Amino acid sequence: MKLDIDYVRAQFDQLADDPEFTFASNAGGSYVCNQANQVLEHYNHHTRVQPYSRFSPSAEAGHAMDRAHAGWAEALNIRPSELTIGPSTSMNTYVMAQAIGDIWKPGDEIIVTNQDHEANSGVWRRKALEKGVTIRQWEVEPDTGLLNIESLFPLLRDNTRWVFFTHCSNVIGTVNPVAAIVKTIKSRSNACVFNDAVAYAPHHIPDLKALGVDGYAFSLYKVFGPHQGMLYVNKDIRGDLTSQAHYFNSGNPAKDFGPAGPQHAQIAGCAGVLDYFDELHQHHFGDSEKKRNSKMEDIHQLIVHHENQLAAPLLEFLHHHADVRLLGKTHTNDNDRAPTIAFQPLKQSAKSVAHKLQDEKIGTENGNFYAHRLISDLGMDPDDGVVRLSLVHYSNQDEVNRILRALDSAL
Repeated sequence: MKLDIDYVRAQFDQLADDPEFTFASNAGGSYVCNQANQVLEHYNHHTRVQPYSRFSPSAEAGHAMDRAHAGWAEALNIRPSELTIGPSTSMNTYVMAQAIGDIWKPGDEIIVTNQDHEANSGVWRRKALEKGVTIRQWEVEPDTGLLNIESLFPLLRDNTRWVFFTHCSNVIGTVNPVAAIVKTIKSRSNACVFNDAVAYAPHHIPDLKALGVDGYAFSLYKVFGPHQGMLYVNKDIRGDLTSQAHYFNSGNPAKDFGPAGPQHAQIAGCAGVLDYFDELHQHHFGDSEKKRNSKMEDIHQLIVHHENQLAAPLLEFLHHHADVRLLGKTHTNDNDRAPTIAFQPLKQSAKSVAHKLQDEKIGTENGNFYAHRLISDLGMDPDDGVVRLSLVHYSNQDEVNRILRALDSAL
């Protein structure tokens, strides 16, 4: 079975705004599916009051928020009490740095990578410096930017408290084998593991219990929805962390890691993304009694095949171009290469190439994309950075062909 790309594209009205424009900056923020927009429109038109009172529309507003919260817990195969919906992943990790780091002490160690977006790096580093905790860096391979699990082993010690790494780099684009890495970490240490999945979730909503992580975060505005961040914290470690809520809300799972009031309409709109995924599954597989997380796996099988077909010709072109340094894996053969493709032009600036592509109505950008350490450590100017082409499952082959023609001209 193949992904019905015409059906998919019909769920995103913004794709029809300019048929000649190709959006290739999805890793910075995707289009919003029609279903999420419908929920937001209804909420703002009919239930825009303080939620959770007995009167209507307040009760309806609270129900809309609860529907999103419960639905996403089911999709991720976690308990509702393990899920916090906050304004963004960067804000969620900042809050978690205060909650986690409060119990660190001199002599403790943490491991971070130089592959991550700064949201899953800087907050932990700053807190470690504040608490006198040793920071060890899991280094990427200098030619590809990939992480090698063998180089992690020497960093793990008895006093390693946490390991922070990304499910998929927003620049390298290659998916890290999280379940295998977590299993290795926990077999060699007592460390907890936190994963940033901002660049992975647009391509797959995973089963978090199967991954074995203790913390997991991604941003829904890059997964076809409102500007919100999903944060999972394993119930088994919550008691060791410091609540970030008002003192009278401390111990409330819904509020411990949300120090500010929730963004009511935006949270309600998160349910619209699930409505889209449900309809996508029903369209391809028919009516089903499967749990939502199992439906996500079915959808993933369709998406990974389609996205491989999108990425393969772009990787092939860039890999064999003499004037380009391609980062990450050069192929999709292992089904672990997201269509987030970054390259360094060798004979002109990344900015120049990005501008040429933009002039051809290709929506792309250049820069370090908040992976400043990675770009610097790979020997590139972090201000100019790389050109990044990022596609998702609503992208199609016609758009890939347009990108290839524009690349050939720009390079």
